[in-house]
Amino acid sequence: MEISIIIPVYNAEKYLNECLDSVILQTVKEKEIICIDDGSTDKSLQILEGYSKEEPNFIVLRQENKGPGEARNAGLKIATGKYVSFLDADDFYIDPKALEKMIYACESNHLHVCAGLRRVCRDGLSRDFPLYRDCFEEGKNTDGKVMRYVDYQDDYFYQNYIFSLKVIKENAICFPAYRRYEDPPFFLTVMMVIKEYIILPVEFYGYRDSVEAFSRKGLHLPDILSGIRDNMKTATENGLEELKKILIHRLDSEYAPWIVKNADKEIWKALCEIQHVAFGEARIKQDATQQEISLELMKALVAGNIKGNCLGAYFKKIGVSEVAVYGLGVFGEMAVGELKKASAITVYGTDKSKKGMEGVIIGTIEEINEECTDIIVTPLKNNEEIVREIEKLWKGRVWGLPDLIYKLGESAEA
Repeated sequence: MEISIIIPVYNAEKYLNECLDSVILQTVKEKEIICIDDGSTDKSLQILEGYSKEEPNFIVLRQENKGPGEARNAGLKIATGKYVSFLDADDFYIDPKALEKMIYACESNHLHVCAGLRRVCRDGLSRDFPLYRDCFEEGKNTDGKVMRYVDYQDDYFYQNYIFSLKVIKENAICFPAYRRYEDPPFFLTVMMVIKEYIILPVEFYGYRDSVEAFSRKGLHLPDILSGIRDNMKTATENGLEELKKILIHRLDSEYAPWIVKNADKEIWKALCEIQHVAFGEARIKQDATQQEISLELMKALVAGNIKGNCLGAYFKKIGVSEVAVYGLGVFGEMAVGELKKASAITVYGTDKSKKGMEGVIIGTIEEINEECTDIIVTPLKNNEEIVREIEKLWKGRVWGLPDLIYKLGESAEA
């Protein structure tokens, strides 16, 4: 077999036919399609069995629900292709010649991994995804471009690649048994072994962006944090500083609302592990980087919530019923959410780029100062400088978010 395509399937009947048809249409001659039904309760298994009766080299495995990582591992155990590719059951391949072209690129360049381009589809519309597209502007590098992983440093989008199965098996690489964030540790481990790979200007992977996919982000948080911790450890050990920044930013931008909302001791300990792996001892120090401060703040927020000591409760305790938030970015939104946990708090906000936010009265600093005595400055970058500037304009107390949150969480022992 030239390539094995491994597809974990769980309750995917809505999109499964489109997914499988896109694989069958791939022009590579010697391919095997390995589908692992992960305990589906809809008609997915029947659909798979129907294809297996009609298509050669179409293999169906079934297991109780263990998650996509374990399903892919089951597929890897029986795969016989020289290369392997992974496809999610609600996604699809775009160019029918993509796999053929990518295999040829690996063979002709004596490399073990090749990547293609991606498009994102939602509500029947598709758009270019930026991954690698700037490498091929104006017809540049039409035969592909060889990349070093140290120059790329991300752990997402493993579906955009084909991998040498020999490399995977010789190095005993598998997906960790996490329900979520199981693919980034697999991908990073492979890339640490192969070092170099080639990218092609071929439209390869169609990713279906959906409301359902977004809603799943907050599920299995301990597993997500474990996966981030694993990759943070690999990044630290291999000097991948950009990847470390990406991982911390991902905690802020993708997972912070769910982390704080579902705060418990397990999540707090996981954040402590990530911080220790990335930066050593927990601390807010004078020369701390923005990434260090960001992670420490999230820890402190979680610790405070475990003790029931959210921002809203604190201001209610000191007799403040109207609080303003300066800056409504990621941490600004988190501050608003924490304040609103106390029903007696009215929240005001000011941000030049935000015209409105649900449950927040938006205005200029001058306007909201007429209603509030206290304002929280949320931007992390140059926070102390911004606080000093706001103090010149504000009649009342100005709180820097790092100092305020750390104060609430520093005594919390999760």
